[in-house]
Amino acid sequence: MAKEPQDPPEAGAEPGADRRDFLWKVGCAALGVATLEAAGSTLRFAKAPVSYGPAQRRVLGELARFPPGEPVYVEDAGVFILRDAKGMRALSATCTHLGCTVRSDRASGGFICPCHGSRYDAEGKVLAGPAPASLHFVRVDQDRRGRLVVDLGAPVEADHRTKVG
Repeated sequence: MAKEPQDPPEAGAEPGADRRDFLWKVGCAALGVATLEAAGSTLRFAKAPVSYGPAQRRVLGELARFPPGEPVYVEDAGVFILRDAKGMRALSATCTHLGCTVRSDRASGGFICPCHGSRYDAEGKVLAGPAPASLHFVRVDQDRRGRLVVDLGAPVEADHRTKVG
């Protein structure tokens, strides 16, 4: 028996060319999606997670809640209340680098940012790290019922104290 002649391949066509084209397109699409995801993540990281919204007043509680000497952190307001013989002050717990929440560092008596390592002294002044500025003080007052009220939108000088009693 004689073999039947096979049809010659089309001129310029390779076996499996459709498969290669398909895989090339899938690879390019995957690379494009990965590039967009990386760019989006970079842009989200570059924007500081700090909100500069309208002024907010928060009731912190009774005066007895804030003993003299140790800073007391009030999570709802994001401030440390500092009480001494001269009065009370409210120090923002928002790091001036990227808006992380600083923690009290009992060993040094100051504050430290757990995210990027900025260090502040007991007055909120920058000691080390990437933070560009000191922590901010905000107004704290007593209402008619004797409770402390903080105004997060009212910055004050570091030496401003509210007389309590």
